[in-house]
Amino acid sequence: MKFKEEYFFCSPKLLRNVDEVHEIFACIDAIEWEPEFEIEVGNNTFHHQTAYNKAFEAEFSKYDWQTKPLLHDNPKLIGDFQKDDVFIEVQFGNSATIYRDYYKFHYGLSKNLLSLAVLIVPTTPKDFFPTRPSSVSNMAEFDFAYRYFKLLPIPVPILLLGLLPEN
Repeated sequence: MKFKEEYFFCSPKLLRNVDEVHEIFACIDAIEWEPEFEIEVGNNTFHHQTAYNKAFEAEFSKYDWQTKPLLHDNPKLIGDFQKDDVFIEVQFGNSATIYRDYYKFHYGLSKNLLSLAVLIVPTTPKDFFPTRPSSVSNMAEFDFAYRYFKLLPIPVPILLLGLLPEN
C-alpha cells in the first residue's frame, strides 16, 4: 500500500545509513490495502485492524525484526517491532494511545535503547477502514500525530508514516 511520511528531529546524518527505514518501506509496500482486509494465519482468519497487524508481523519477520520488544518491565513498555536501534509502533487504537507511544519513544531514547522511533498509523481511518465506521471514531491517525509531535518541545527522532487507503 502507499503511505506518506514526515520526520521529526531527524538529521540527515541519522537517516543516511538507516537500512531499517528502507525495510520498513518495503514491508508497507508489500501489504495491499483492501476495503475489507483479511488474512489467514494457520487455521484462523483475521479481519481489519487485527489482519493488518498480522500482515505487518509477517512482513517484518522476513527482515528479522524482533517482535514485541521490551523497553521496560515495570511498567511494561512494549513496542511492535525493533531492529538494532529502530523501534516501531503500529497504531490502530484510540488517538490517546499516541501519547503513550510518545512516552515509550522518549523513554527509549533517554535510556539509549533506540535512536529512531517509527509510528505507523492510518491517514484517515474512516477511509482506511470504510466498512467499520463505528470502530474507527477517534482512532489514532496521521494528522493528529503530526500536530502533537510538532507541538512537543522534547526532541525525539520520529518517523511518522501515514497509511493511505490505496495501492
